[in-house]
Amino acid sequence: MSLISKISELRGGIVIPSTRANWTPPAMATPNGSYDELPFPTYQFSVEIDGVVVALFQKFTGMEIKRETVGLTEGGRNEHTLEFPGQVSYGHVTLESGQSSSKFFWDWMMAGQYAGWSKVRNFTVAQRKPSKDATKYWEVGREWFFINAFPAAWKISDFDVSDSKSIIIESLELSFDYFWFE
Repeated sequence: MSLISKISELRGGIVIPSTRANWTPPAMATPNGSYDELPFPTYQFSVEIDGVVVALFQKFTGMEIKRETVGLTEGGRNEHTLEFPGQVSYGHVTLESGQSSSKFFWDWMMAGQYAGWSKVRNFTVAQRKPSKDATKYWEVGREWFFINAFPAAWKISDFDVSDSKSIIIESLELSFDYFWFE
């Protein structure tokens, strides 16, 4: 197995043999400028705090907004109850199958554990996609901005010596006040 094939296998990509007679290079080169390796995108969501990407995730679930409704039974109207809009609430979001090489989430989860508080932070989740520009590997598709978030649960995978420099995060559940997206 060639070095390029091995690297591509580790990165989850494919190698297109350049010896094919009728093969023409794609319109976009890979980041290293070669047409030999076309990796599949592995991580699609990045978590940014203070403008720094702190982790990459494959799955982003649980984003929901609920509006309470307040019912009012009006005297003399027996056929129905009136409903009015109430407060808006946000569910917890869960980021799954992530990878980080720092202990940022551990420190964030453990902050204030003995005093009964948690450090709140604003964070951004960016949906990343392969870039059409050969000079960049990723470009941002959409961003969600979360305000006053704190970790509610953090679960990591079993440890494996084959990748001892990274912490594989199975899931990270975050509570927050509100969000918006662009």
